[in-house]
Amino acid sequence: MCPSSLNSGYSAALQSKLKALGNRYAVEILQVLNPPTGEIISNLGWEQIVESILALRGRTRPIAGAKGDKTQEQVEYEELKRKLTSGGTLYESMNKLVSEGFVLAVGEKRKKQRKFMIAHEGRLALFVISGLNEPSETDTEVRRAAKLLLKHKNFVRLLPAQEKFVREIGEIEDNLLIQMPPGSGKTFLAMIATLIRLQRGVRCLYLTPYISLNRQIMDEYAELFENLDYSVVRHDGQQQASEKELENADLIVGVYETFAHALLRDSPWTKNIGLAIIDEITELDSMIEKPQAQDLGVDRSTRLDCLITLLKKKSQIVTLSSRFGDTDAVAKWLGAKIFRPSARIMPDEFIAVRCDEGVEIFSIDGCQNTLIDSENIMEAVFSHIESFSKKSVLVVAGSRFGAEHIARFIGEEYPRPMDTGVLDQIVDLQMEGPAAQRLRSTLEKGVAFHHAGLDAKIRARLERMIKSGAVKVVVSTTGITSGTSFPFDSVIILVGSGLGYRITRSKYLQIAGRIGEYYLVEHGGSVYVIFDEPTRHYPDLEALESTLLYEPLEPLQPGRLSPQIMASLITRKVVSGRPFKRENVEDDFLKLVGSTLRGVSDPDYIDEMKTIFGTLFDYLLTEKVFETKDGKFVLSKESRAAISAGVNILEFLRTKKMLTDLDEKVEQGTLIDLILGFTLPSSIRPRNIVPTDFEIELMQIKPLNDWYLQFSRNRYNVKCVVIQAWLDETDVLGAIRKAREVTKADITIDEGDLRNLVNVCSTVAESLARFLATKRKKAIAERLERFSVQLRYGVREDLANSDLFHLQIPQGDDVSHRSLTRVEVRLLHDRGYGTIEKVVRKDIDPDKPGFARERFAKNSGFDTGFAKTLYKAALEYYRRSRTVNE
Repeated sequence: MCPSSLNSGYSAALQSKLKALGNRYAVEILQVLNPPTGEIISNLGWEQIVESILALRGRTRPIAGAKGDKTQEQVEYEELKRKLTSGGTLYESMNKLVSEGFVLAVGEKRKKQRKFMIAHEGRLALFVISGLNEPSETDTEVRRAAKLLLKHKNFVRLLPAQEKFVREIGEIEDNLLIQMPPGSGKTFLAMIATLIRLQRGVRCLYLTPYISLNRQIMDEYAELFENLDYSVVRHDGQQQASEKELENADLIVGVYETFAHALLRDSPWTKNIGLAIIDEITELDSMIEKPQAQDLGVDRSTRLDCLITLLKKKSQIVTLSSRFGDTDAVAKWLGAKIFRPSARIMPDEFIAVRCDEGVEIFSIDGCQNTLIDSENIMEAVFSHIESFSKKSVLVVAGSRFGAEHIARFIGEEYPRPMDTGVLDQIVDLQMEGPAAQRLRSTLEKGVAFHHAGLDAKIRARLERMIKSGAVKVVVSTTGITSGTSFPFDSVIILVGSGLGYRITRSKYLQIAGRIGEYYLVEHGGSVYVIFDEPTRHYPDLEALESTLLYEPLEPLQPGRLSPQIMASLITRKVVSGRPFKRENVEDDFLKLVGSTLRGVSDPDYIDEMKTIFGTLFDYLLTEKVFETKDGKFVLSKESRAAISAGVNILEFLRTKKMLTDLDEKVEQGTLIDLILGFTLPSSIRPRNIVPTDFEIELMQIKPLNDWYLQFSRNRYNVKCVVIQAWLDETDVLGAIRKAREVTKADITIDEGDLRNLVNVCSTVAESLARFLATKRKKAIAERLERFSVQLRYGVREDLANSDLFHLQIPQGDDVSHRSLTRVEVRLLHDRGYGTIEKVVRKDIDPDKPGFARERFAKNSGFDTGFAKTLYKAALEYYRRSRTVNE
C-alpha cells in the first residue's frame, strides 16, 4: 500500500496544517521569509514583506526621481503595493500562518512595528511543497494522473521510486510487472494505471489476496473515483455486489477466489475487463511442499495461476509485488515489462540467540555484537531496542495462541498507557465474541494482538489505530504482514517456538517490510530474528541464516491444478450446450494448462495433465455429465444448470442425491449438512476437507488415514453445532461455547472464523437456490434463498423475509452508517414492525394527535433518540423504493 508521504515522513500535524498554504499569498509569504541556505533567519516587517512579494513577481522598487518627484514607475509601484495590502487578504494569510506555527510573530498585534520570521515548520512545509511547483519534465498521461492522485491523497510529493516511475514510464500500454519493496508506493502506481484506463472508458479490475486489502483500497481510493463519476464496487466474501452492480461497475475490487469462481463459470460481469491489477503476485508460489489429500482445493497458487492465464488473453495485466527469484521468467510468461527501482533501503537486521552467558544479539553485517545477561530472550531484545518504551513494535508469531500469549506477557511486563477513547473505538464493551473480549483486556495495557480469529470489523479498526500511531505494540500472526505497511520502529520475528514452519527469504523480506520504505528513510528501523530453539526446517543457526538472510530468492512455483479447477476448465468451454468433440476440448484444455506458469516452467506437466484429462473426462461421461449426440458429446441439461448457477460440477455430483431428495419440508439440520459438504465451507477454519475417493485417485496421492477422518468429523460437528446456535439467534460467545460443550472437542473457533463460515455458507446456499430455481423447484429454491439470509444474519426463518437488514442507520457523525443488528431486528419484528413499510406506516393514525414517528418511538422498545433516527432512515428508504417502483 502507498503510505502518505506526510504520514510516513513528517508529523501528522504537519499534514493537517498544509491546508493553510491554500490561502492566497501564503506560499509567497513563506518564500520571502525563508533565507537562502546557510544564512541567518531574519525578522521582516510588513513593508519588507510586501516589497519582497512584489520582487518575487518581478517588480522591484523604482529609483526615485532626481528632484524627489515621483516618477510614473513609482506611482505604478505604489498602486501595486496598495492593491496587495487592501482587502485584508494578505493579513489574513499571515495570521493563518502564525496560528498554524509556520511563522513566528514578534511584537504586538496590529502594530506597524510587528515583525515576522519563518519557523522550522514553515521551512519544512515550504520544502515539502517545492516539488509540486517545479516544472514538469514532460507533461505525460502518467504524470497528469499522478498529479490528480497526489491532490486526492493530500500527498505533497512522490516517493523516490514513484518519481522514477513517473519520469521513466511515459505510457502504460503493455503488461507491466512492478517489483518494489513493501511500503514504497506500489498501490499508488497501480492506481495511476487504473485512472488512465478509466479515463479512456475501460473497465478495470483490482484483485488482492485478502479482504483487508480490499477494504483499504476502497477506503483510500473509492471516493476519488466516485467523485470522478466512475462506479466502484467491492466484491468478496464479506461484501458482495449484485450481478447488475458488477456488470455496470467501472472498477471492481475483489479477492482472487471470488473472481476466479465467477471467471470459471464465465459470468457476464467478468467480460470486457480491459485492465487487471494483480496485487501480491508472489501468491503464485505454492506453500504446499508435499501435496496431501486434505490439501486438495485449498492451494491459492493454482487458482491464481489459472486466473491470470485466462485474464492475460483478453486484458492488460499489471502485477505488484516485492522481489522474487527469476523475475524474468514470470515477465516472459506475462509478456510484461519490468519496473524495478535499483535502490533498496533496508532496516538494521539482528539475530538473537541463547548462549551460556545469556542472550547474544548480533547484526548480520558483523558491526554490532551485544551480550545481555537475561534468561528471557524476548526481554533481552526489548532491552536492546533503544528507548523501547517509546518505540512502536511488531512481534510476529506463528499461531493465534502464540500471538495472544505473547501479547499478555508484554502487557503484564511492559504495560503502556492506552487512551480509553481509542480502546472503545476498537472494541466496544458490547462487542460480541470471546476474541474481542480478550483483545480488549490486552489493549487496556497498551498491547494488541491481531489474527484472523478477530471479527473483520475489529481488525479494520485496529489497523487504522496502528496506522495512526495510537496503538504501538502489536503481536500478530503472519496475516498482517501482507500488503500494508505500518509505522513500526522494530519488527521481531519469532522462529522456533514461534514460527515452527519454514519461511522463505521472500517471506522474511515481506515481514521485515512492514516498516514502510518512507518511514525507514525518515526514522530508521530494525528487524530482530529470535532463534528460540531448533526446528525441523532450521536445525541450527547456520541453517536459519542461510535460508533467511543469504540464499537467493526462490522463483515462483505454483502448485498443480486441483480436480475441481480442471473440471471447471473442461466444462466452461461446453456450457453453451452445443455439441463438441472430445479431442477439441482436450486440445483447448492442454493449451490452457500449458499456458499457465506451472505449465511453462514444468516440462512434465503437460504429459501429466493429458493423462488426468482422460481419466476425468471418462468419469464425467460415466456420471452422465456428458451425453452422446450424433457422434459428439453434449453437456447434460442438469449439469449445465448447476454450472450456470455457480456450482462446481464435481461438487454437484457429490451432493446430487441430497439435492434431488430436498423438498419444502426439509429440516434445517439437513440444509446445514448439505452446505457443509462443499469444499469452500470445509476450507474455513477449523478446516475439515475430505475429498472424494475419485479426486484422491485422480491426483495419485495417498488416501486419508483414519486419524484424520475422525479429526475432520470432530471439526465438522463443531461447525454444525455453532451454525445451528447462530441460526437460533444465540450470541456469538454463546454459540462458540455451545459448540465446545456439545461436541466435547478441543477445537478453537473464534468470531472471525464464525463470520467467515456463515458468509461462505450463505453464498453456497444462494448458488443452490439458483440451481433449483432452474429445475422449476420453486418452493425449495425459495427455502434456500431464505436460508441464505438466515446464515448471513444469524436469524430464525421468520426474519428471513424482512427487509429491515437493508436499512442504513446514520451514526453520530452523520457520515458513517450501520445496519441494524439481529437483536434490533428481532425486537422490531416482535413488536409488529417486521418490515420497513410497517415501521413507516403502522403508527399512522389521523384520529390520534401527534406524529407517527412519536408513536413509533414510544412503541418500538428503543430509546427515543435512536427510534426517531431509525424511523427517519426507514421513511427515506420507503420513499426511494416507491419512487423506483413507480
